[in-house]
Amino acid sequence: MEAYGWFKLAHIVVWGYWVGSDLVVNQLTHYLTHAEKMEGMERNRLWNFLLDVDQHPRNALILSLPLGLTLGGLLGLVPLGTPGLVSVWIVSGAWFSFMWYVHLRGHTAAGAALRAWDVRIRYGVIAVSVGVGGWSLVFGTPIAAGWLAAKVVLFGLVVGAGIGIRYYIQALLLTWPDIVQHGSTPIREAAIRQAMRRGTWVLAGLHLSLLAAAFLGHVRPF
Repeated sequence: MEAYGWFKLAHIVVWGYWVGSDLVVNQLTHYLTHAEKMEGMERNRLWNFLLDVDQHPRNALILSLPLGLTLGGLLGLVPLGTPGLVSVWIVSGAWFSFMWYVHLRGHTAAGAALRAWDVRIRYGVIAVSVGVGGWSLVFGTPIAAGWLAAKVVLFGLVVGAGIGIRYYIQALLLTWPDIVQHGSTPIREAAIRQAMRRGTWVLAGLHLSLLAAAFLGHVRPF
């Protein structure tokens, strides 16, 4: 199998890894927000485990970027050339490493500042993805194929959905310490379940975007 075939296989595997791990995270969240009979500290240990599992879709998000651009470069649809693609892999590797550093250092004094920088990076990725993809859809350059330009826009939307899910996680965390320290009450449970439901709707939009991207990559309709 030639290089294109191997990169395409890796891209498909990462797509499945992404959706599968996202579904696991959602199911764990659903279970956790309905475990009102569980002791507070035990419930919090499960929450910390969920945060570890949530690294898997984040892995896949970042890995999909250099894989997708490499496939586009091999097809001659992305004008990066070998030096450009090498740079993409280096930058993606740095982003991947920083993402894990943020996760591992999240409970330290620097955690809040590191998470803020992680979000800033993602806003930059959104701006570049939507900007370049949208420009290419209108003017046919620098991405030559419309379907690939649309996939780049969708990637930016997916990253944005991830930030939206974080927003609802933060809403959940406003109530979570009270549950851990003082126990469950109907009002506290209602608050975290509302945040979970709203975050799940954003996740559904994220998955629809991933399905649309897969459709465009397979059918290449324009």
